[in-house]
Amino acid sequence: MIEGLKLTISGEKLRMLLDERIRHHQRCADRWAHEQARTPLDQTEDSPLLPEHICSNEEDRHRWRTDVLSFIRDHIEIGETYRLAQADLDFGELLPSAPECLAQEDFEDRTRVGFALERTAKALESCGTLGYRLLPNHQIPHAGTGSQPSGEAEDTDFRITRQDLENGPEVIRIERK
Repeated sequence: MIEGLKLTISGEKLRMLLDERIRHHQRCADRWAHEQARTPLDQTEDSPLLPEHICSNEEDRHRWRTDVLSFIRDHIEIGETYRLAQADLDFGELLPSAPECLAQEDFEDRTRVGFALERTAKALESCGTLGYRLLPNHQIPHAGTGSQPSGEAEDTDFRITRQDLENGPEVIRIERK
């Protein structure tokens, strides 16, 4: 019995699909390299110059994907059959691209909650003493009183913690105590 949706693809077909993606990334990298080499004389109203660092980063990203997919392709056994799950298909970029309107909608759905939490945390921080009372590990400022902040947050119904992930966005967790 097969659990979940898994696609069965021959090694030969898998290599062919990876070759197509590799060529796509090579074309994209070449385009970004060309864009990076443009001068102000090449600029038009329809084709303005893009910042060099953006072009360089995009070129590097596409060259890296070319290397990754080439490595995978070079280790595919042509005579074997592969059973691929969703993660395999996504990593190998083997599914057809979504139309632009769906891709934008998917991006907005993935980022909507994170942006809302970030805005909420910033709003709480900017609320002065109230914001500091809700945030542990923050000292409550006492301007002009001459007293030192205690460093301890007052008891509230909420606990807000921040996690700084190494290779990802900052995570802000708001929980009821």
